[in-house]
Amino acid sequence: MTQPYALANQSAQDSDTRPRVSVVMTVYNDLRFFDAAVDSVLTQDFRDLELVVVDDGTGQTELFDSVARRDPRIRLVINPTNIGTAAAANRGIEASRADIIVRLDADDISEPDRIGRLVAALDEDPELGLVGSAVTLIDENGRALQVRPMPLTDIDVRWTILFQCPFYHSTVAFRRSCYESAGRYRPEELVSQDHYLWFEMLPHCRMRNLAEPLTRYRINSQGLTATNAVRPRNRTHRIREALWPRIGLTYDLYDDALALDIANFLNGGDIAKERRTAAYAKMLTVLKAFLKAEQPFARAADAEDRRRLGKIVVSRMLRNPPGGMRSKLALYAQCLPLAPGRTMEAAAKRLTRPFRQRRP
Repeated sequence: MTQPYALANQSAQDSDTRPRVSVVMTVYNDLRFFDAAVDSVLTQDFRDLELVVVDDGTGQTELFDSVARRDPRIRLVINPTNIGTAAAANRGIEASRADIIVRLDADDISEPDRIGRLVAALDEDPELGLVGSAVTLIDENGRALQVRPMPLTDIDVRWTILFQCPFYHSTVAFRRSCYESAGRYRPEELVSQDHYLWFEMLPHCRMRNLAEPLTRYRINSQGLTATNAVRPRNRTHRIREALWPRIGLTYDLYDDALALDIANFLNGGDIAKERRTAAYAKMLTVLKAFLKAEQPFARAADAEDRRRLGKIVVSRMLRNPPGGMRSKLALYAQCLPLAPGRTMEAAAKRLTRPFRQRRP
């Protein structure tokens, strides 16, 4: 195994002092944004950290040596050949020294208070093992495109992962113990290794996202996600095939168009009226089963999070119902057990509207 590169300006005590946080960054061929990513770590308000940079077979040793000389907190792991993002990340974490691991891809940017906020969240809750945040999406020129909210509570995260990934990789921090218990990144998963790691962590800790966008996530035409964009859901069906039976359902969401409609809804968007019936029915079937199922690390406060989740989903559907009276009546029947008051109110307004419109 390749050992971390020892810096010439690293003092003897540095090797004996464990930092609170290890930021692990793997780097391959696209180096356009590497300096900016490194700078965003070195200028963090939270200073008790090391940055472990894994050169995953770029062959540009001089470049990485020059980066390492910028700050004694930088440590290098040099892979002579490319071994893939997941295996490189595992190697970087093996070489790191902290109990808290923070991830950042080499084309993304950490806001100055990011690491401090993540560490504070982990310190506040011993059962919290994985924490991320909302993101600001940026283009290749660094221009902000939009802020993407993420599922906030443990209940929200466990609901979301039944359909899609509940974290942006470059937002997360996790405890080393949870990472080890989950079996580390799967080297065979060349693209979705993060999604599989979060899935494997579900039985071992609580999870959450912070509401503030603490990472600028770059929409990169040369990035791993963009260059592997053909039917990406096929890579993660096994996650949902394992999770749905845990709440008493058989996974059957292989229709990419239907899944995209549901993803748009979960991300705060709308679904075309003619496509709402199928998407709403599928989500409500899964939601009812999910809200009844027991979850690891349950707390009394989770009951309120479950009620809130049910009300939010139902309210959004009732505000934008499908077309046709039959479809509306079916929706009201499905929503009634989850939010009786709101459903009855919405049904009354919809069903009496023709009479109100006829009134002189």
